[in-house]
Amino acid sequence: MAKLDKETALRLSEPVEDAYLECVDRLVQNICKHLGTGKAFRTADWETQKLAQLGQLTQENAKIINAATKKVPQEIRDALHESSEIALADIEKMIREAIESGALEQAPDDSVLAVLEDLMEQALDDANLTNTTMLQSSQAAYMQAVEEVVQWETRALSAAEAQGAIDIVNELAVAVTSGTETRNQALKKAISQLSDRGIYGFVDSRGRHWSPEAYMAMEIRTASHNAAIDSIRARQTDYGVDIFQVSSHPGARPLCYPYQGRFFTWGSQSGEFTDGKGARHRYRPITETSYGKPAGLFGINCGHYPMPQIPRVTIPQDKPEPDKEENDKEYRESQEQRRLEREIREAKRKQAAYKAAGLEDDAEAEGKTIAMRQAKMRAFIKRTGRRRRYDREQIK
Repeated sequence: MAKLDKETALRLSEPVEDAYLECVDRLVQNICKHLGTGKAFRTADWETQKLAQLGQLTQENAKIINAATKKVPQEIRDALHESSEIALADIEKMIREAIESGALEQAPDDSVLAVLEDLMEQALDDANLTNTTMLQSSQAAYMQAVEEVVQWETRALSAAEAQGAIDIVNELAVAVTSGTETRNQALKKAISQLSDRGIYGFVDSRGRHWSPEAYMAMEIRTASHNAAIDSIRARQTDYGVDIFQVSSHPGARPLCYPYQGRFFTWGSQSGEFTDGKGARHRYRPITETSYGKPAGLFGINCGHYPMPQIPRVTIPQDKPEPDKEENDKEYRESQEQRRLEREIREAKRKQAAYKAAGLEDDAEAEGKTIAMRQAKMRAFIKRTGRRRRYDREQIK
């Protein structure tokens, strides 16, 4: 049976994250394809051609976004439903056993579906907003790249004139003599920066730009996690039980680690309860934890979940508390692997962008960067013994 852990959360979010990764790859390549077309010698003429293509580019990018994300609504629904089903498997079994033993009476209502509908509506709204922001961002990225090419090309040609490096009579002569080489250098620089900046899909309250895949992956992991927690809480409410135990796993974040395996309630009360084996346990209110903080217990990308306790029925999880040093090591390594994966993808995206713009030599040269970053990943995997995720390093 599947478990609610970090691996499950990652698996549930991957279809949506992959859709947005593919979308950004295709958007960047399409922008660079447009940047690489046109044979105008004069810088001003080239700029006019590029600006005239904005409408066509926007239409193409809208089609790319629609095609790449058309399955996202269903993938969101699937992720939230599966997360809820996994979360409820144990508590539903406990409830059936408690009803059969006479410890509980059958609840008249099941409020889980209403909880899931609310979460799905919010997640779908976020996906639609991300798509709109992506399209706007792709327009802005294209315009910025055109402006940068013009600035750098004009600056380079003006410097050549001043140094007497070439003998010219007018701007057209400059462009004919050195325009192709100069523009290619400006294009390379602009495309490199465009690829590094990428396309953003969300701007938070602090003004930080989130890539679409990072934001939507966080959104789905959070929504799936909330689906699990809120489903459990809804069923607890249906049966009037409020106590739960916090799950445990290696690699817990610092703000979650102290609460693993301990007992709390959703309310403000504290006290003791007797479990199914007759053992007594202390519980405290959830407000005494890091609950409510983005990086806190049950927060964004948290891998913990509540395990409901029915007094005199359930038997708490009996797992040794993870070693804090080993826990912190696991967390650091997981974050380092994600960083190395992103670096490999970024280099591959840049290589594809150069190819789309017709800069074959630069694309070939970027292969050295890719090889170097892949070597770092191999060394990391050998050193840590972690499983390499090749799918996380690919572009579409």
